[in-house]
Amino acid sequence: DCWVALNGKVYDLTEFMDRHPGGPTTILSWAGKDASKMFNDIHKGIKIDQYLRPEASLGDLGVDESLMSDSFWHTLRKARIQEVKEELHRLRQAVTMDGDAHPASGKVGRRQSTSISKLLQEKNLDPDLRASLQSLETQKRVALDVEDFARAQEIKIRADALLAEAQVSMVSKQDRSGGIPLSEVAHHNKPHDCWVALYGQVYDLTDFLLHHPEQRNAVLAWAGRDASPMWNKIPGRFPSSTWMDYFMRPEARMGEVGKEPQGDPREEEIQQLQDELRRLEGPSEEDIQAAQAGATRAVPAAAEASKLSEEARFPRLQQIVAGKELQFFTRAEVAKHKGPPGGPPGTEPYIILHNRVYDLTPLLQNHPGGDGVLLSRAGTDATKDFELFEHSEKSRVKRDQEMLVGEIVPGERVDWTAEVTTGGVESTMKKANSEVARYLRYKATDALVAMVALYVHWSFQKRKPLSKLTYSRGLRHLHLIMAVGIFGALGSAHAASRAEGPAKKRYLSIHKQTGVAMLLALAVRVYLRMRSGIPPRFPGHPAMKFIETQSLRLFYALLLVLPVSGMANEYYLRWAPGAETTGHKEDDERNTARAKQAIAVHTRLGKFFEFAWLPFHLGYTSAYHYSRGRGVVRKVSPFI
Repeated sequence: DCWVALNGKVYDLTEFMDRHPGGPTTILSWAGKDASKMFNDIHKGIKIDQYLRPEASLGDLGVDESLMSDSFWHTLRKARIQEVKEELHRLRQAVTMDGDAHPASGKVGRRQSTSISKLLQEKNLDPDLRASLQSLETQKRVALDVEDFARAQEIKIRADALLAEAQVSMVSKQDRSGGIPLSEVAHHNKPHDCWVALYGQVYDLTDFLLHHPEQRNAVLAWAGRDASPMWNKIPGRFPSSTWMDYFMRPEARMGEVGKEPQGDPREEEIQQLQDELRRLEGPSEEDIQAAQAGATRAVPAAAEASKLSEEARFPRLQQIVAGKELQFFTRAEVAKHKGPPGGPPGTEPYIILHNRVYDLTPLLQNHPGGDGVLLSRAGTDATKDFELFEHSEKSRVKRDQEMLVGEIVPGERVDWTAEVTTGGVESTMKKANSEVARYLRYKATDALVAMVALYVHWSFQKRKPLSKLTYSRGLRHLHLIMAVGIFGALGSAHAASRAEGPAKKRYLSIHKQTGVAMLLALAVRVYLRMRSGIPPRFPGHPAMKFIETQSLRLFYALLLVLPVSGMANEYYLRWAPGAETTGHKEDDERNTARAKQAIAVHTRLGKFFEFAWLPFHLGYTSAYHYSRGRGVVRKVSPFI
């Protein structure tokens, strides 16, 4: 019974939860609330009505101007609970007396129910049977979360066997004569159990959904219902004559739609009163204990997973591993898996991340940082190195789906939540926050402010008439700032390659920020260059002039391509639309390949810039002019 308010309207998402692409967990967390902001942040521009059944829209969200007090409402609620209990007692006595008077008319000793959810609501159900059924229902929900419909079907078969052993019968078509009533079809409205009625015939489309997941929304919108009103409304799509000719198989036909059975009106009234009583009273203590027992049985291997810092930050990871039985590894066993890829069995490159073991083989030749980084950490616990880089939730989900092979035995696990606060990185945090480090940071800031002030002072003191061979003052200042930025970007890249831990992450952040600043400086330089007078070239050999001109052009091309390639790598890793947005797994592979190409271009151009262009341009050309008695520094310095 799940209602959610979205953008001024109220929707009943009870049926839609199990076919929600993100699983029912997210919807349940907003049950009974206004989820408009959350929905618009994730599904901007999407109209939810096209994915829901018509009856799911309950109406506009209003405001009750005559709200009663909480105490008065609870008084009325308690009075109504007492009335319902008395009415239930009266009806049950009447049904029992009729059963005693006509014993042959009933099925003595055998319980009947329309669904497992209704059966779990009965107060006199055996506690062991309730716990077992609740466990199976929880496991089925976990399987639906990860879209493992085959697993959900297996769990359903186990539940049916348990009910048969307990002599509990469910409404099924075998118990009906003269066709299948629509009331029974309505119970089969899930991805793992999907029936649809069409023009007097009932079809089981469960196997179809397993083989054609791309059509699940169109089919599940009519699961458990008569889809005849939508016949041929959208040619080629379900339900239509073209679709039936192309996709429908004879074995999917279950039978004809039959008449609704004549039930005892008192039984229906009892069921309605039981539903109302449950809504008024809420779940009992027995229900809560059964749900907790079911959840514990569903995920025994991952019972302690919620304590890990990664899953606390990325809840979707819990849905992927929930219910899976993972193989246990010791750290010594993982240490034997150091590669190389394609080697003998038992040496595949494994890595430990957050107490879980991953096979690196699917990631090789696809990792933006290159295979060398991965293979250098094979056989070790690389959790700290992994967390240095801000891997997105999308990349972590893909990692668990494709690479997860097991987990570390409980006795050798590391509590990374404690490590973050008091453990593994404690010494680094203490060192960074020590009084000496804080004092040096303050003094470095003071020195930087003093240098900026001195720079401005010199600029005003050296305001002399400019030679015709010099640039404008704005360009001369910008040249000096760009030189500082270039050597700062190169220096931060080298520092990051030699650093470890938080220092490496900090240097990489400086490198990225410097690259973006250099791109902006290049735009300002172009603007000032267009407004400045262009000084004539130094006199010299035409070949030397040509080489110097082409070298300068290459310089500005490099200053443009280097930051753009770095930003492209960041875009494809973090913000490019992937499988979660488009629904196509190929988009994730494309983004990974393009990110790898961008960082490869960035690295190669950076090495060319540092080891080829800078030595040539700043060394050879400057030495040539200096040998001719020309002051190149005088031409570009803002203080001479």
